[in-house]
Amino acid sequence: METTTDIKKFQSRTADAVRVLAFFKAKQGKGKALEKILLTLVRPTRSEPGNIAYVLHRSTENPDELVFDEIFTSMHAFEEHAQQPHIKNLNARIEHLLVAPPEVKTYSEVRVEQ
Repeated sequence: METTTDIKKFQSRTADAVRVLAFFKAKQGKGKALEKILLTLVRPTRSEPGNIAYVLHRSTENPDELVFDEIFTSMHAFEEHAQQPHIKNLNARIEHLLVAPPEVKTYSEVRVEQ
């Protein structure tokens, strides 16, 4: 099984790190087709220097709902990711499969005081 997270980058992440959750809801019965396209983003994204983790999940309750759980070293790294060709043309590749546009939310980690 392929590693989903760069452990060294994860352990050395700073307060600048950004977690991104990208939610996708496919039309009924189109989840597998959507998943197939979304999986093509994994390798090129994981090879981006600012990427720490990029993991696709399918809902346990609805196979037509998927979410990318992503971690980038900084907001700048995430913004650079959004400009990559494999991401810029994504909506054109998947919009016919979706109920609504993807919902993308960004978060910063709340660290526990030592």
